[in-house]
Amino acid sequence: MSSITNKDWKLTKTVLPQHTDHAGVMWHGSYLNFLEEGRIDALNKVGTSYSELSRKGFEIPVISLEINYKKSFSHGEKIILMSNFNLVNKIRLNCKTLFLKVNGDIGAEALIGLVLVRKENNSIRLVRELPSEIKKIFLLLDEGAKN
Repeated sequence: MSSITNKDWKLTKTVLPQHTDHAGVMWHGSYLNFLEEGRIDALNKVGTSYSELSRKGFEIPVISLEINYKKSFSHGEKIILMSNFNLVNKIRLNCKTLFLKVNGDIGAEALIGLVLVRKENNSIRLVRELPSEIKKIFLLLDEGAKN
Protein backbone atom coordinates (compact mmCIF):
# COMPACT_ATOMS: atom_id res chain seq x y z
CA MET A 1 0.00 0.00 0.00
CA SER A 2 2.88 2.41 0.66
CA SER A 3 3.70 4.54 -2.34
CA ILE A 4 3.76 8.27 -2.92
CA THR A 5 2.38 9.57 -6.20
CA ASN A 6 2.48 12.93 -7.92
CA LYS A 7 -1.27 13.28 -7.37
CA ASP A 8 -1.20 13.02 -3.57
CA TRP A 9 -2.96 15.62 -1.45
CA LYS A 10 -0.53 16.94 1.18
CA LEU A 11 -1.23 18.23 4.67
CA THR A 12 1.42 18.99 7.28
CA LYS A 13 0.53 18.74 10.97
CA THR A 14 2.37 19.07 14.26
CA VAL A 15 1.86 16.60 17.11
CA LEU A 16 0.50 18.68 19.99
CA PRO A 17 0.14 17.65 23.66
CA GLN A 18 -3.56 16.79 23.16
CA HIS A 19 -2.56 14.27 20.44
CA THR A 20 -0.32 12.25 22.79
CA ASP A 21 -0.54 9.79 25.64
CA HIS A 22 1.21 10.30 28.99
CA ALA A 23 4.54 9.19 27.47
CA GLY A 24 4.39 11.95 24.85
CA VAL A 25 3.75 9.48 22.01
CA MET A 26 0.96 10.16 19.54
CA TRP A 27 -2.18 8.36 20.73
CA HIS A 28 -3.74 5.92 18.23
CA GLY A 29 -7.07 7.81 18.18
CA SER A 30 -5.35 11.02 17.05
CA TYR A 31 -4.60 9.38 13.71
CA LEU A 32 -8.35 9.29 12.98
CA ASN A 33 -8.65 13.04 13.58
CA PHE A 34 -5.71 13.73 11.26
CA LEU A 35 -7.21 11.46 8.59
CA GLU A 36 -10.49 13.35 8.72
CA GLU A 37 -8.70 16.68 8.60
CA GLY A 38 -6.76 15.50 5.54
CA ARG A 39 -9.99 14.54 3.74
CA ILE A 40 -11.67 17.85 4.63
CA ASP A 41 -8.58 19.75 3.49
CA ALA A 42 -8.59 17.95 0.11
CA LEU A 43 -12.30 18.78 -0.33
CA ASN A 44 -11.54 22.43 0.40
CA LYS A 45 -8.73 22.39 -2.16
CA VAL A 46 -11.17 21.25 -4.88
CA GLY A 47 -13.49 24.11 -3.93
CA THR A 48 -16.05 22.39 -1.70
CA SER A 49 -16.44 22.52 2.05
CA TYR A 50 -17.77 19.52 3.93
CA SER A 51 -20.20 21.80 5.75
CA GLU A 52 -21.59 22.93 2.37
CA LEU A 53 -22.22 19.29 1.39
CA SER A 54 -23.84 18.67 4.76
CA ARG A 55 -26.16 21.68 4.37
CA LYS A 56 -27.28 20.16 1.06
CA GLY A 57 -28.20 16.95 2.91
CA PHE A 58 -25.11 14.88 2.04
CA GLU A 59 -22.54 13.17 4.25
CA ILE A 60 -19.48 11.09 3.35
CA PRO A 61 -19.18 8.55 6.18
CA VAL A 62 -16.34 6.13 6.71
CA ILE A 63 -17.49 2.56 6.01
CA SER A 64 -14.13 0.86 6.48
CA LEU A 65 -10.79 1.78 8.03
CA GLU A 66 -7.44 0.05 8.33
CA ILE A 67 -4.36 1.61 9.91
CA ASN A 68 -0.94 0.02 10.06
CA TYR A 69 1.35 1.68 12.60
CA LYS A 70 5.06 1.44 11.79
CA LYS A 71 6.96 4.15 13.71
CA SER A 72 5.63 6.34 16.49
CA PHE A 73 5.37 10.12 16.42
CA SER A 74 6.24 12.26 19.45
CA HIS A 75 5.04 15.54 20.90
CA GLY A 76 6.38 18.44 18.80
CA GLU A 77 7.12 16.30 15.74
CA LYS A 78 5.92 17.29 12.26
CA ILE A 79 3.81 14.81 10.29
CA ILE A 80 3.27 14.97 6.55
CA LEU A 81 0.04 13.33 5.41
CA MET A 82 0.08 12.23 1.77
CA SER A 83 -3.38 11.10 0.62
CA ASN A 84 -4.79 9.91 -2.66
CA PHE A 85 -8.36 9.09 -3.60
CA ASN A 86 -9.78 6.47 -5.92
CA LEU A 87 -13.41 6.37 -7.08
CA VAL A 88 -14.48 2.70 -7.08
CA ASN A 89 -17.74 1.13 -8.32
CA LYS A 90 -19.08 4.62 -9.14
CA ILE A 91 -20.15 5.13 -5.50
CA ARG A 92 -17.28 4.16 -3.19
CA LEU A 93 -14.37 6.52 -2.64
CA ASN A 94 -11.19 4.98 -1.23
CA CYS A 95 -8.58 7.15 0.44
CA LYS A 96 -5.03 5.92 1.04
CA THR A 97 -2.95 8.03 3.41
CA LEU A 98 0.68 7.83 4.45
CA PHE A 99 1.83 9.48 7.69
CA LEU A 100 5.39 10.51 6.91
CA LYS A 101 8.18 11.69 9.14
CA VAL A 102 10.12 14.73 7.94
CA ASN A 103 12.94 12.42 6.78
CA GLY A 104 10.47 10.50 4.58
CA ASP A 105 10.10 7.43 6.80
CA ILE A 106 6.59 6.00 6.96
CA GLY A 107 5.13 6.26 10.46
CA ALA A 108 1.74 4.80 9.54
CA GLU A 109 -0.42 4.01 6.55
CA ALA A 110 -4.20 4.00 6.34
CA LEU A 111 -6.86 2.84 3.91
CA ILE A 112 -10.34 4.33 4.30
CA GLY A 113 -13.53 3.42 2.45
CA LEU A 114 -16.12 6.20 2.05
CA VAL A 115 -19.57 6.45 0.50
CA LEU A 116 -22.04 9.24 -0.10
CA VAL A 117 -25.28 9.22 1.88
CA ARG A 118 -28.25 11.56 1.83
CA LYS A 119 -30.12 12.66 4.95
CA GLU A 120 -33.86 13.03 4.38
CA ASN A 121 -36.81 12.95 6.76
CA ASN A 122 -34.87 11.49 9.70
CA SER A 123 -33.38 8.72 7.55
CA ILE A 124 -30.02 8.17 5.94
CA ARG A 125 -29.81 6.48 2.55
CA LEU A 126 -26.88 5.37 0.46
CA VAL A 127 -26.64 7.37 -2.77
CA ARG A 128 -26.33 4.76 -5.51
CA GLU A 129 -26.01 7.25 -8.37
CA LEU A 130 -23.87 10.28 -7.64
CA PRO A 131 -25.42 13.63 -8.50
CA SER A 132 -23.35 15.33 -11.20
CA GLU A 133 -22.03 18.04 -8.85
CA ILE A 134 -20.83 15.43 -6.33
CA LYS A 135 -19.42 13.15 -9.03
CA LYS A 136 -17.36 16.11 -10.27
CA ILE A 137 -15.99 16.65 -6.74
CA PHE A 138 -15.11 12.96 -6.35
CA LEU A 139 -13.42 12.92 -9.76
CA LEU A 140 -11.38 16.01 -8.82
CA LEU A 141 -10.27 14.25 -5.64
CA ASP A 142 -9.42 11.14 -7.69
CA GLU A 143 -7.49 13.26 -10.21
CA GLY A 144 -5.33 14.52 -7.40
CA ALA A 145 -3.46 17.60 -6.37
CA LYS A 146 -1.95 19.87 -8.96
CA ASN A 147 1.71 19.74 -7.98
